[in-house]
Amino acid sequence: METKSNAFKDFISPILVLVIICFVVTFLLAFVYGVTKPIIDENTAAAASEARSALLEEADGKFSDAGAELVTYEEKKVYATECYTADNGSGMVVTVESNSYGGLLTAMVGINKDGEITGVQITDHADTPGVGTKAQDPAHLSQYEGHTELASDNIKAHADDIVEVTGASVSSGAVHKAVYCALEQFKAMGGVK
Repeated sequence: METKSNAFKDFISPILVLVIICFVVTFLLAFVYGVTKPIIDENTAAAASEARSALLEEADGKFSDAGAELVTYEEKKVYATECYTADNGSGMVVTVESNSYGGLLTAMVGINKDGEITGVQITDHADTPGVGTKAQDPAHLSQYEGHTELASDNIKAHADDIVEVTGASVSSGAVHKAVYCALEQFKAMGGVK
């Protein structure tokens, strides 16, 4: 005995169930995103503020967005994304994104009112752990401290005072270009006023 096929039950019903499941999941994802986004933004802002304070201790943790035109060079592969000046005029902290081996590398560079680099901190990267990340070690980054100028955005031009990490030349170059861009931002603004 043959049974009659019911088109609604066999074809339309499963499609409707899948569509309803998709709508419910989409709604739940949007709800979770709406709840967590402000928390993530707040944590990100707090981490950035903490990093600025560590890079320019003389600022006493008080910074304001400089509202300056941000420097971009090398066909937008290296560019400043933020520039905060210390409220007490002691310097600025510039956030720069630079193209590295694994993708974008984000660095924050502290510069005092005399144009001297007070510190460099990598806040985000996609470089290979253990290889490219060697260019982000505090020992490597501390080479920039005290510099008021870099003659070139090419790290190889500074072989006498800044040593690139062997095996991580692209990452070392990305860090160097980020620091160079931060100094260019400082110069473009005429220093700290």
